[in-house]
Amino acid sequence: MFDQLKATSLTSSSSPTIGKDSSQMQGRPYSFALVLAAALVMVLSVGSNVARGDDDAGAKAFKANCVVCHGADGTGTATGKALKAPDLTSDAVRKLTEAEIVKQISDGKNNMPPFKNTLTKDQISALATYVHTTFGKKK
Repeated sequence: MFDQLKATSLTSSSSPTIGKDSSQMQGRPYSFALVLAAALVMVLSVGSNVARGDDDAGAKAFKANCVVCHGADGTGTATGKALKAPDLTSDAVRKLTEAEIVKQISDGKNNMPPFKNTLTKDQISALATYVHTTFGKKK
């Protein structure tokens, strides 16, 4: 089927031509558009899978390392409140940039231990993105 489409597009007389030898250029704008569209679809699908993978990695890291103190909803557990863990839905935390969140996860702060020796940089980045996007939204 592709060969038929290619043959049809190469023999089409309605396609624009450029230069002296118009027989070489017929059909190329259509082929180029087809290749460009296919590439765009591939890039968008890979990008969405990477983003989804980061969300999953961040959610997993949060459940494994943060829920004990911050709670599943980010507002804090009894243990977290006793340790004065911040409410991740508070205005103070919402104002933090993702880079600031990465630093706090890596280095720790107040009663929160550092995770730079426990989690990889990619896990910390995914976790910061998860915290920033999940709890940083205004309600």
